[in-house]
Amino acid sequence: MVIELKNIGKKYNENWIFEGVNAQFESGNVYPIIGNNGSGKSTLLQIISGYVSPSEGTITYDQGEIIPIDQWYNQISIAAPYLDLFEEFTIEESIDLHASLKPLKHKKQHILDEIELSNHRHKTLKQLSSGMRQRVKLALSIYSETPVLLLDEPCSNLDVKWTNWYNEALIASRENRIVIICSNSQTEELRLANKEALNLA
Repeated sequence: MVIELKNIGKKYNENWIFEGVNAQFESGNVYPIIGNNGSGKSTLLQIISGYVSPSEGTITYDQGEIIPIDQWYNQISIAAPYLDLFEEFTIEESIDLHASLKPLKHKKQHILDEIELSNHRHKTLKQLSSGMRQRVKLALSIYSETPVLLLDEPCSNLDVKWTNWYNEALIASRENRIVIICSNSQTEELRLANKEALNLA
């Protein structure tokens, strides 16, 4: 899989957030997108996902043949602060729903054990702490069988233990994937990056 960005720009009203972004992302690599708050990192990630349209430029998903934009969602799993799970669902129901849409690398019980929430499986997401909800979000995205993994500030609301778990889970699940991580230059979030950062600052 190769994702190519050519001259990507985004503006709201007459104000450009960024212009002229060119990049190429290839399977088997972890790419950081960094920049100050308001620099457009999250917006660029949403453009890469197909959720937001650029004001200029083009993006192509190439998997031996060009994938139409309306099929990108099949290639992507994403975890981001602005994308919430259904708070009325239990943890177990959330995993079941996700698995019905995209295959998971592990069985439900394994995932619950990994994020140490097996004893809370019948709690709704709104009953969980912010750190617990983040663990669920990350597990569903990282353990999805998708060739593209998009992460926006993945370590937000995680303590040291769960930041380490995030990196270990990513190590085990990054092979043959494009992983793109947006971060405010947090070292732990970008520990596994092996490509030069795309800096929007």
